[in-house]
Amino acid sequence: MKQTVNCALAGLGRIAVTLEDDPLREKPASHLGAIEYNRICELTGASDPDEEKRNAFARRYPGCPLYGDTPEMIREVKPDILHIASETDTHMPLLKAALEERIPVIVCEKPLSNSLEEARALLDMVDASGSVVMVNHERRFSRDYQEVRGLVRDKALGELLSINCRLYMGRTRPPEKILYHDGTHMIDILRFITGEDLTVLGSWGIPAQEKGTLMVLASAGECMINLDVSGGRDHLVFELDLSFERGRIRIGNGVYEIWISEESPYYTGFRSLKKSCSEWSGRTAYFSDMMNHAVHLYKNPGARCHSSFRDGLRVLELIDDILRPLMPVN
Repeated sequence: MKQTVNCALAGLGRIAVTLEDDPLREKPASHLGAIEYNRICELTGASDPDEEKRNAFARRYPGCPLYGDTPEMIREVKPDILHIASETDTHMPLLKAALEERIPVIVCEKPLSNSLEEARALLDMVDASGSVVMVNHERRFSRDYQEVRGLVRDKALGELLSINCRLYMGRTRPPEKILYHDGTHMIDILRFITGEDLTVLGSWGIPAQEKGTLMVLASAGECMINLDVSGGRDHLVFELDLSFERGRIRIGNGVYEIWISEESPYYTGFRSLKKSCSEWSGRTAYFSDMMNHAVHLYKNPGARCHSSFRDGLRVLELIDDILRPLMPVN
């Protein structure tokens, strides 16, 4: 197999390109950044129907063939790895076009679709295609979340008993929209960390209301999960608080804490939690390790995908389980 891996980028917006310009984010922070960061990857085509975005990209990345029509790019470029980082409602049509051209590896942004039925309709084609479809639930590739998964698996703090999760995103975005945005990451990372599928036990709230609160009760095996998805804030919170027999872990955006049980300095005959780790040190490598995995899948046909189409589809099914009972009947 040739050394250079040819990549193509469908969509030239925020997650595809411009997050790379955020001075505060760990790099790489975009699909373009991940391609550039990987030493054996080469960008051989990019597309977007928006002419302004194509012009801006041409200034940034001169010499790369640009297309206004993504299926045309797929047919002409035939990349080894295609990154679908366009608007969500284009994901499934572009994925279908890529499968028809037998693109070896397709990295698709989350969520797979705004419609569970649309994504389900493509499952048989994905299974029969011979292509690998990898969903960019990026926290699966982040080293801090991978470490927590290992601590859970190894029972380093005893049995995992419960998880309290908070997802707050903006003043006016209703919980339904939040759930389809970063909520896809939340649901997926709960499945990843626990190593279990989720069961939705109940949901309460008015998910379409701008300042509403959506409360979800779920389980992952024997572990109980409480999820609060809300708007109405002027700040972003993505946080999981894991409670174990002998400790506690908090992990999320800008948060990494480990607490261990020890003899209490406050109460005779009791034990209290003491913080043993206050932050994650070093890179999380969330985007670069995602790209490494995509290259591994290309170079090793038949290798197991760590964030598969079925994983992405299962997230949509769980969102449907949460929202369906709360939606008004027409």
